Amino acid sequence: MLATAYTEGPDSYLYYGNSDLAALDVGTPLAAAGWSHRYGASDVSFKSPDGLAEVHLRRTRLNHTAEMTGHQERWLMLTGPPGNQWYATASSFTPEDLVAAMNTALTDPAPVIRYGDDLRRLPPQATATPVKPPVPTPLDVRRAQAANSRSTVAPPPTGVRPFIPAPRPPSAPQVPRPGHSR
Repeated sequence: MLATAYTEGPDSYLYYGNSDLAALDVGTPLAAAGWSHRYGASDVSFKSPDGLAEVHLRRTRLNHTAEMTGHQERWLMLTGPPGNQWYATASSFTPEDLVAAMNTALTDPAPVIRYGDDLRRLPPQATATPVKPPVPTPLDVRRAQAANSRSTVAPPPTGVRPFIPAPRPPSAPQVPRPGHSR
């Protein structure tokens, strides 16, 4: 999506502010997923059915510098219980397609794969389900065998015995010489 827009030039992905109607259109995935919404004087807020995610849209004119330094945001997405929230922001210059994709991802009920420390920090409301690794296909097995059979050492030429050094006789114990100390 963004790569295609980039090839079409800046007019396809940069613009100067969201119109109220267009900005609300990118909230459509939220409304379609059953999220409640509240219209305020200067913003619109969406809340997930379980109450663990929120999306806020500021509809007022924003200062571009304040947006770029993180002091204001056009879009604010929050998920998780208080004290353990993940958030993302989007500025007025964020393409509407990208904001819509972020909102669609927030409503996607598919499980999210987590690793390591992420698993230890899950909130009590989260459900963790172990995922079994996929069964290797015959192609996977052949690839692994081929990779393991490769060697970085060249085999000896046919008919040539490898050189094996003769064992050394054990060395005699060192006896200190007179006049020298150890």
